[in-house]
Amino acid sequence: MPKETEQQYTAWLLYCEAGSLVKTLILWGNVGQSVGEMGVEFAERLGKKPSDTTLERWSKKYHWVERREIKLTEDLEALRQKTKKIKREKLHKIAEIFDKITNKVLKRLRGDEEPSISEWKMVWEMFQIELGKPTSRGELKTESEQRLPTSEEREHGKRLHKAVEWYLDNELDDEDKWQEFQELIEKNKKTR
Repeated sequence: MPKETEQQYTAWLLYCEAGSLVKTLILWGNVGQSVGEMGVEFAERLGKKPSDTTLERWSKKYHWVERREIKLTEDLEALRQKTKKIKREKLHKIAEIFDKITNKVLKRLRGDEEPSISEWKMVWEMFQIELGKPTSRGELKTESEQRLPTSEEREHGKRLHKAVEWYLDNELDDEDKWQEFQELIEKNKKTR
């Protein structure tokens, strides 16, 4: 503020930390006792402890209450921005890792190598998290989501698995194999 001395400004900083004039006066006496160069430097900038009335006069003259509110609002906004930046950077790092692992798994698949179960699980969990879906039964929200599959659903899953295995084992380059695959899919649809 215009005409505000270094001591008055430093007292305002102490007031911002303390939150009240009474607590500011209490803290003022303890500042020099703090260990470290910063504490000693801050105590030197504060100087001799003023009277209650002097501190009240400074507070009114330099609008300490209003300035503290503005400072708190600015500090809170800066903290929000920092938090957003940290979240953005973390999400970016996770996306890079996800991409790297996915490419590793795809490379293995193309080379007829099977990725490890832990790699599959990690990729699946990362994908679920990105979609905002649970990664374990404990994270499911309702009881209906936690039910075990019915015997019909298990049977359907087995048939679907067999169809995928058959498809992967056979190159569908001729019409007969393609027709056989289509029939298997149609049969699976009818039994659902």
